[in-house]
Amino acid sequence: MVTTTSAAIEHLQEVGFGEYEAKAYTTLIQRGPLTGYQLAKASGIPRPNVYPVIDRLEKRGAVTRIEVGDGVKYAALPAAEMLARLSRAVEAHLASAGSALGDLAQATTSEYSWNIEGYDNALARAEQLITGARERVLIGLWSRESARLAAAVAAAQARGVRIVTLCIEGCAEECGRCRGDVYRYAVAEEAATRWLIVVADDREILVGQTSRGGETQAAQTSLEVFVSMASQYLRDAIATAEIARSLGARLPKLLDREAADALQGGGLAAGGESWLKRMSAIVRRTPR
Repeated sequence: MVTTTSAAIEHLQEVGFGEYEAKAYTTLIQRGPLTGYQLAKASGIPRPNVYPVIDRLEKRGAVTRIEVGDGVKYAALPAAEMLARLSRAVEAHLASAGSALGDLAQATTSEYSWNIEGYDNALARAEQLITGARERVLIGLWSRESARLAAAVAAAQARGVRIVTLCIEGCAEECGRCRGDVYRYAVAEEAATRWLIVVADDREILVGQTSRGGETQAAQTSLEVFVSMASQYLRDAIATAEIARSLGARLPKLLDREAADALQGGGLAAGGESWLKRMSAIVRRTPR
């Protein structure tokens, strides 16, 4: 009985009862109607505290008073009825809180950034972004991450979400896991890590990198500047590679002097190669 009473007191506290309120209610359930003095003695509640406790329980609708002779006794509302009343009250408060919080969310624009550690955590966040997308997902990734995200991407595509995928690994052959408009260009072949970029509806992104040893660091954010930069990077990487592929050897001949200086000079060079030379090499290595 002691164990049962202790458990009941503990559970009542977890749903908002104070310690003395829980003790008073369980004592009245066990002993029946009691005077304030009797309740204090039976429950161990200090006598100066017992009547404020009873008042709070009456306001909760958990206790009712009974006039007896020249005095008053207090009786507990049956447990099933009390819990049903409590449940209705909690549901009403939750509904009101949800409405109020929803109004706050609509009234303010909340931008955030989260740092993420660990491969599974990063991929789980990427799946959540893809699952929550409504219109478009831009993805840049390696084949290993493509396999991990394949189910989420396929489900999004089935919902009508437009998928654009940049295979940053530049696979020699289609693996069958990438979805949507797929472009295979090894635009980060010199990187020491595998990259993952997911842009959902141009409103939220996840960017991450995984080292050869498997350590993964990532960030998820809705900050406009980062979302814009990441989405534009993927679009530009695909667009420039497609232009270079389409024009091939004709591209240098079609450039005016300013464009030639920019694309063939050192200003946009990387790894000792001009932009044009590097992009042309990437395109040549990608089988069609």
